[in-house]
Amino acid sequence: IGRILKKGTAVKDFSEGEIVAISAITPDWGSPEVLENEAHAGHPFSAHSLGKSNDGAFQECFYLPYADQNLGKIPKDMDLEDALLSVDVLQTGFTAAEEGEVKPGDTVCVLGIGAIGLGAIFAAKLMGAKKIFGVGSREDSKRMAESLSSESCPVVVLDYKTCKASLPKDKHPLANSTHSPIVNAIWEETEGKGVDKVLICGGDEYALAQALDMVKYGTGIVSNVAYFGSEEDVEALEMAGQDMELSLGEKKKRKKAIDGLLLPKFSLGKGMAGKTLRFSLSKGGRKHLEWVLEKVQESGFHPSIFLTKRYHGMDKIPDALYDMKERRAIKVAVYMEI
Repeated sequence: IGRILKKGTAVKDFSEGEIVAISAITPDWGSPEVLENEAHAGHPFSAHSLGKSNDGAFQECFYLPYADQNLGKIPKDMDLEDALLSVDVLQTGFTAAEEGEVKPGDTVCVLGIGAIGLGAIFAAKLMGAKKIFGVGSREDSKRMAESLSSESCPVVVLDYKTCKASLPKDKHPLANSTHSPIVNAIWEETEGKGVDKVLICGGDEYALAQALDMVKYGTGIVSNVAYFGSEEDVEALEMAGQDMELSLGEKKKRKKAIDGLLLPKFSLGKGMAGKTLRFSLSKGGRKHLEWVLEKVQESGFHPSIFLTKRYHGMDKIPDALYDMKERRAIKVAVYMEI
């Protein structure tokens, strides 16, 4: 959320001094390819420009191109903290639910119930889900997820650290590729069928495998908006394409090393399971942002409840970032004055 200090002559819809919402994802509307793909028009991740190709996202003033297409009007009487949480957090959560094609009557599992996952729960409820499972372990996030439960759409929280569910007798051991109690619990809750949609908003390198294990055959959709970090990029670059030897007892196999994510062949029906997997950058731009803001205002929901820490001053940004990294907060707001 920011205040417009100066604007160019091409900006028609906004005024200097106006307080606006700024989408975290700002597409390059000057690229011809933007009509077919807003997120990656011109080059991969072109829409993720703030703080990347356009410097200054963590300073008092910064430049934003295509303001009429990337800023959002904040609805009258909307609390600014609610507007702030609609940017990025809810836009990403809504993206997960939209790309997952959540529809009325669906059962949905949300993996990762930090701020983005909580936003995905809210979005899935608005889109008509009849039951939602939220997977996480942090007490504050679990309480927050449970608070989103309603009679028409109960939210059941599963803690992967304490869940003890066993493999159902009618399931092949390979059906649960990671031996996850969470996958077993989902089968127990859905009469062995699995959920209609899985929205991945967090988790480790096994999240994709678990999602594909627990989603329905034939029609299930797994929608991923999680970022599977770059901590191992240097090691991956050194190993990529190299031969490696796998040992299991006396058996040995040779395979090519790749920087990859694990997908279970059994749950994919060896490639014929009819399950859909989507990887998405959060939707951005004015149209989507203002649509999310409108949905929030219409619902009466206050996403600012996700804010569990607040700071004042740009010098507090490192503290805020470490609060997020070390999971001391669900979401942090940093205030400043211009």
